[in-house]
Amino acid sequence: MLSAHKKIDEIPVSPFLLKITLLSSMGIFMDGYVLTIYSIAILYMKDYFHLYAGTPFYIYYIAFMGSSLFIGMFFGSIILGNISDKYGRKKIYEYDLIIAMIFLILSGISTTIIEFITFEILAGIGIGADYPISSSIQAEFSPKDKRGKFLVFNIFSWTLGGVALLLIAIPVILYVPVAVNWRVLYLTGAIIPFFVILSRRNLPESPFWLAGKGEYDRALKSSNEVSDSIGMKIDRLPSVENGNSKIGDLFSKKYLYYTIFVSIAWFSYDVSSYGVWEYTPSAFAFSNSNIIMVVLATLLEELPVFIGFLICIYFVEKTGRRELEIIGFAGAAISLFIFAIVSDFIAVALLLTFFSFVMMHLFHNLGPTNLTYDYPAEIFPTRIRGTAMGFAASVSRIGAITGTIVFPIILFTLPFTYVLLFLVVFEVIGFSVTYKFAPEPMGKSLN
Repeated sequence: MLSAHKKIDEIPVSPFLLKITLLSSMGIFMDGYVLTIYSIAILYMKDYFHLYAGTPFYIYYIAFMGSSLFIGMFFGSIILGNISDKYGRKKIYEYDLIIAMIFLILSGISTTIIEFITFEILAGIGIGADYPISSSIQAEFSPKDKRGKFLVFNIFSWTLGGVALLLIAIPVILYVPVAVNWRVLYLTGAIIPFFVILSRRNLPESPFWLAGKGEYDRALKSSNEVSDSIGMKIDRLPSVENGNSKIGDLFSKKYLYYTIFVSIAWFSYDVSSYGVWEYTPSAFAFSNSNIIMVVLATLLEELPVFIGFLICIYFVEKTGRRELEIIGFAGAAISLFIFAIVSDFIAVALLLTFFSFVMMHLFHNLGPTNLTYDYPAEIFPTRIRGTAMGFAASVSRIGAITGTIVFPIILFTLPFTYVLLFLVVFEVIGFSVTYKFAPEPMGKSLN
């Protein structure tokens, strides 16, 4: 075996890293899958729960049902992200999705709105926990010159999860009785975490976290589990900032501007992106009552998402993170504003809805979709990486809650122009905070 005077973030990509990437991505994949379920299920749940236009508070019921998963993610991200800094990534990484699995099953068999909201909140705790832990593990095992690409793929698995659900929804809609098809969709979401939980049990603890806790022998052993698959023996440990894991450190003079940046940028992105994603099928359904066509139109909107992702993953280690995120927010803001101006001149509402969201998805996936997730994992030290990612993810869930509550109220009660202008506001906020505070972590070692 070749001996190398290198640290784990200096070695080539190994098969073991690819395994870690797959298993880290599956938690995010499940998030995309589960959050997309509601966008289709609500088209049928409205009948089951008698949520019709004219029913008192029907819009608010729909909005709160859609945001309930995010409420759970808010708590899961911040609490378990901090715990992962204190007690290790692996311990929580193995079991967080059990929570999601159990309560997704209960969501699928719920009989009242209160039951559904309660079970979704509890499922969200497990899904939310996976954000800070998966990103920390991905960052801490990746080579520094390719770390951005691996983190971009990690979060892109959210989109793959959403697409997978839409594809599965087609046969469910066609062949499962209308009275229970939404239940079947939720039950399929519980299958994913079962296999991920079994596979994650054999992964090593993060060498960065172990080094930070002074467990140097275990850190070297963990590093070499990765390098063994390419015939290399690592004899150096990563340089890690010492200290305790305290949420208050996020607001210290050293990290305050980073905390403001990652939290507000991700919040702003989630307001617009989740509001659109959760209710795109409902927006299309106004113009076409055929649900299969609605699903296909939603799938077609994924084409610019893939294009944006390919641009991002190509340039993320060439031009850096900062430039791509700035371009993404600015492009989305400008395109949405243009559609808002011309909306009165586009006679076919479906075309306006489709193309305005298409351009937003393209620019989002070129930048902020991927990089608001990437940034917290790269710019904070190991001792508070999970805490920082958890805090930013929690603030982003407030944005997601805002989007899923406000978006349908505007969509169902006001002209579509106001929907677009609402989105523009948050694109501008995301652009501004990125331009002002975002550093460039490309090629730098974690500490």
